[in-house]
Amino acid sequence: MIKFVEKLQPFLEGSPVIKIFEDETFNEIVNVESGDVLGYVHFEDGRFTGFERLEADDGEEKQFVNPPNKNKMLETAQLFADTFIERDVHFSMLNEWSENHFMVTYEERDPTLGLQLPHTGFTLNYTSDGILTSAHIGQTEFRLEYPDIKISSEEAKRTLRKANYVELGLHIPFLDEDESRPELIYRPSHDIMSIGVDGRIERAAEFLGTEELSTENIPLVQPTSSVEEMLGVNDDLEKRADEEGSVIWIDPAADTTENEEAEALISITSNETGHFSFSNVTFEKQKDAFPLSMEMLKKRALEILELAEGTIHEKFVLEKPILVEFTEEVDGFCEDAPKGIEEDEIYPEPEPTQLFSFYRVHHGFRLEGMEAYVHVGLYTGLIRECSVTRLSPEQAAKLEKLDMKPLITLQEAEDRVFDEMEMKLARCVKNFDDAEVFTLCYLVDFPGEKGHIEKVNAHTGEVSYVETGIIKESN
Repeated sequence: MIKFVEKLQPFLEGSPVIKIFEDETFNEIVNVESGDVLGYVHFEDGRFTGFERLEADDGEEKQFVNPPNKNKMLETAQLFADTFIERDVHFSMLNEWSENHFMVTYEERDPTLGLQLPHTGFTLNYTSDGILTSAHIGQTEFRLEYPDIKISSEEAKRTLRKANYVELGLHIPFLDEDESRPELIYRPSHDIMSIGVDGRIERAAEFLGTEELSTENIPLVQPTSSVEEMLGVNDDLEKRADEEGSVIWIDPAADTTENEEAEALISITSNETGHFSFSNVTFEKQKDAFPLSMEMLKKRALEILELAEGTIHEKFVLEKPILVEFTEEVDGFCEDAPKGIEEDEIYPEPEPTQLFSFYRVHHGFRLEGMEAYVHVGLYTGLIRECSVTRLSPEQAAKLEKLDMKPLITLQEAEDRVFDEMEMKLARCVKNFDDAEVFTLCYLVDFPGEKGHIEKVNAHTGEVSYVETGIIKESN
């Protein structure tokens, strides 16, 4: 450990004299002189896998260095490789991830084809002045497969086009973007990941082992209760105003210390950006209790969403719910509970719930990022949680005025996208459940200076590009 400490010290700001204090949960990096905990270091089966530093809480506003100290970042990364990495790794990329957050990535390469191996090597995170904030060392165990390459990159490109890679959709900008006007757009499919070297279209849903659930339209909903009633508000609870316009209900009889605030059992927050409510009203399951029917649970979910949003039959569709599987509960869980006291007297068991997922739509197009999720108590029917992401009134008004007829044809949009695109032979993980096996595939690549096409405006033909933040990358 002494040798490891000597290796790690130069990578901490100011190169302080440090010690590593180990326990079962954390390995603390401690400044010997001050006694301050500087961060944590991680090991896996005795192998160093990374560290992160704790941010100094000095109350001072951070000043970002502009331009960023790229040379210091790259020099530190090379030193890290020389110090901690015994395998043959190569620089892959330096990019600006977000404000005052930069990343350098090194990866191993296929010894035969020279292709980068994802999830290998290491990733370092920096502030703009080149101070290292964390490091993560990737996997070192993997197996490379060399399947027969049955199609060329051009054939892969034609296969991708035939698979309807470019599709029509709606784009709703974030509220803080300069131009917040909704757009009718053509964009690359989010489901198609790659084209296999055997010509097979590889999709994200298939890779992850998930299925795209069907949706159904929502009928006109007429609630018979209020939001408060559906959350379980009763006369024994006390209503209070909380932070940021929230309203909460507490149990005034609950035991609290002098400086301890009573826990919110029910909370409702509703503003321009969304609605969020929850209910932690105590649940006591009766021995002979049966869960409510799916129809009753669904009715409750529809009613709370109608109360929160209104006219949901015009705004949302309901995803087919996945039925909760019931299992018998096992008695006696808490080894630390005092004798004679059941665990649920200390930690009340929450009521199991059924999840209902709703997606905002407009003229048949799903509005990504505009969803609602409702958790309904299986036995009580109480709304245990409801979250809704909303369009602002301004966005909703602009969306209603949007011309839904494209002036640019699908073929014209495809021509623009595929003219700038290439299919690049790459290494990719073969199976989601076995990340150690790498096979070959063709990935979409936009080698031009502007980078990856994000969308094409279906009215004007204007092309927008993804802001990757890439500052430097390997050839």
